[in-house]
Amino acid sequence: CLAFARGGEVVTAVTRLSLRLAEMGGWQDTELVLPEGRWADVLDGVREFTGGPATELKLAELFEERPVALLARIPDGEG
Repeated sequence: CLAFARGGEVVTAVTRLSLRLAEMGGWQDTELVLPEGRWADVLDGVREFTGGPATELKLAELFEERPVALLARIPDGEG
């Protein structure tokens, strides 16, 4: 997985080497630590994730529908 944050408001994550990954059994227990806050999946408009040092997001969950994710920070007080 290649993931990066831009300006603290958007996180992009993509799958790399997906064929090799599939041959090795998928993401298994691999996790991504999101920056602090609540994050919305912009591509499906439904899923939300919580970030912070004590909260790891399983990549199998993040990539269960597509091999790319675009997460936008949900401003405090919304939702």
